[in-house]
Amino acid sequence: MLLILNSHKSHKSLSFYELCEENKMITLCMPPHSSHILQPLNVGCFAPLKRAYSKEIRALALDHIGRINKKAFIATFAKVFEQAFSKANITASFKATGLVPNNLLVVLSKLNVKVRTPTPPLLGELQ
Repeated sequence: MLLILNSHKSHKSLSFYELCEENKMITLCMPPHSSHILQPLNVGCFAPLKRAYSKEIRALALDHIGRINKKAFIATFAKVFEQAFSKANITASFKATGLVPNNLLVVLSKLNVKVRTPTPPLLGELQ
């Protein structure tokens, strides 16, 4: 089993790696500050879901509904979930992140990486 992790410090302990090894789990750690780029459903589905749900809840609030019961929550959530998690959105999400089809240039273009040439050491620093 493959477990993909962000670079949070809680994932970098010996006990965590031992637990993974005991359970035959392979860990793959994403580069720091890249999970928002490499998680396609966050990019293309959860963000639109959050916006659409907020819009619907605001509309309910404007209709003077002071409390949202379970039935109203489920009805509202189901409506916006179908819009946000459409096949088209899911497919576009994977394409936008450069994961499917695999496009490393898309991923690299979104990282804040500055290529630089190292400064050579001063004459006195050469050993």
